[in-house]
Amino acid sequence: MKFKKDKKENKEEDNDFFKKGTINLMDLITPDGIVEGKDYIYLGPGRYARVYAIIGFPRNMTIGYLNELFQMGDIDITTYVENIPDSAVIRKLTGKYSQYMSNINLQLKHGYSMDYGMKLAAEDLDETRAQIQTNTERMFYVQPIVVLWGKNLSALDDKAEMFDTICARKSLISKCLVGDQLKGFLTGVPNLNIEYTSGFRNMITGSVACLIPVGNTELCHKNGIFYGENMFTKSPIVYNEFIGAPTLTNPHTFVSGTTGAGKSVFLKLKAARSAAAGRWTVILDPQEEYQPLIEKLGGQYIQLRPGVKSGINPFEIEVEEDENEKKKIDIYGKRSEIIEMISIFSEKFRNGNPLQGEEITAVDECTAQLYENLGITEDPKSLYEEKTYEKEGKFYTGNIKKDLPTLSDLRNALIEKNKEIKSDGVKELIEVMKMITGDGPMAMFDCKSTISFDSKIIAISYKHLNDEFTKFYAMINSLSWIWTTFSNYKYKDIEKEVIVDEGHLFAKFERSLHFLELIARLGRKLKIALTLATQFMQDFIGSKQTEAIIHLCGTKILLKQEASVAKKVCEFLGLSSRCEQLMTTFISGQAILLSEQELVLMHVKPFDFEWDMVKTS
Repeated sequence: MKFKKDKKENKEEDNDFFKKGTINLMDLITPDGIVEGKDYIYLGPGRYARVYAIIGFPRNMTIGYLNELFQMGDIDITTYVENIPDSAVIRKLTGKYSQYMSNINLQLKHGYSMDYGMKLAAEDLDETRAQIQTNTERMFYVQPIVVLWGKNLSALDDKAEMFDTICARKSLISKCLVGDQLKGFLTGVPNLNIEYTSGFRNMITGSVACLIPVGNTELCHKNGIFYGENMFTKSPIVYNEFIGAPTLTNPHTFVSGTTGAGKSVFLKLKAARSAAAGRWTVILDPQEEYQPLIEKLGGQYIQLRPGVKSGINPFEIEVEEDENEKKKIDIYGKRSEIIEMISIFSEKFRNGNPLQGEEITAVDECTAQLYENLGITEDPKSLYEEKTYEKEGKFYTGNIKKDLPTLSDLRNALIEKNKEIKSDGVKELIEVMKMITGDGPMAMFDCKSTISFDSKIIAISYKHLNDEFTKFYAMINSLSWIWTTFSNYKYKDIEKEVIVDEGHLFAKFERSLHFLELIARLGRKLKIALTLATQFMQDFIGSKQTEAIIHLCGTKILLKQEASVAKKVCEFLGLSSRCEQLMTTFISGQAILLSEQELVLMHVKPFDFEWDMVKTS
């Protein structure tokens, strides 16, 4: 016998029809199965878990105290927090405080010595009670549940051993939930299903906050330079600019801070610690602040002065090695450097006009001809010639590097070239180049190279140069020479640091970006880290060209900033309002370290033995 179904029942069946065969949220998160062991849970192929409860904490904790646990990987930490009514807390604290004080008074009355542990506990209880009564603190029941994951039991045991080690180091008492693994696991699932309740502990607001992870508070590369300590966790920050992709796409650093923010101290520490780590270090020093440091480290200090040849030749060139380990001389790269350098000079002294058209062609052709006249090509052997030379009273025969062209040679070549092309622009360039050749006021680079890198730390001083552009011109020529010298294939495996103080000069001259781009691009493949520092951050923000200089650097160190500048910095770098507030309230040495993947608050603190080297007079 068949019965006709009513309309309501048919409608429910239609709804069930649409639900059948679909996947819901629970289907996505439900494991293949759950098999509970004594001290682990099996959830399917390659998925083993072990559950712990953290039941004891140290007396003092800091923000992000559990962050080291998160860095283990394959770990989940779920913290259940439940508010306790203030009246109940005050009543309990008062009773416990009275009990402790009674015990202390009885011990003293019977002639026993003071139990200072009990006294300290009583003081903590009284202080907590006062904070809760004045509504400055709250108290909670707290229970952190930790789930460790492994592909098999052996991997799970290794992870558990690492977890126990970190807990012991941080004075955390953990309990493996033997026999209660499933209850602990279900409690750790974020659905408020509290199956395990034996691990609850009392905590005030500040302690609860310490259990919340703070992003990237721990920054410690395997190898690198000690920068300082984390402002929150006090853990050391060891940073390696050369760590490479994907952590950092380039090794360059931009440092900014107002007067008194600790910029010079940081740069000196970076230079000294880099030298101690075996890196070759060159510092461009605008005010002779680094001379005591260089002398203490046994380095070489070079002072640039008008009318005195520097021993630095911008035409210097070396044998390099490409990605395929093929050795060659980068003639074309050097020609581009010379064009950029002359163009920057031209822009300053020819009414803002850089090299154009036939002027660029003339400089390029003359530069190429100068190397060709010496027989220098891309062939590494062409850079050397066999000569007999004297050393310590003895004569030797061997391959010696050829004498390279100078700026005077380039000017003379342009004079000869212009007899053919008769260009007014080239004629004007020849005239203004008198300033950088011969006895001109900026002719300190019209010479052969005489400086050696026997000492692994060198500083070049610009204090005695008269104006900003002369200093800037000296900087770009020095950088060109440094980069060329460091490009020698013999130094390819040595990490090299170049520190440029008063980098705001690069923001004042338009074509400087092209030069920096060239330098930065070469730095990535030559293991050269450029550190550009300035106290005038506002000079770099607001123009695409100057902002690009900041973007060239994979790492930014932001020390204290003026309020108006801090706001612009945060808008430009996409930082939060909290970062803006911090930058305006930093004390000397405190900074934000911002890389392509990390943001950490750090405090740069020299060790006692370093203060004499790095202090600023």
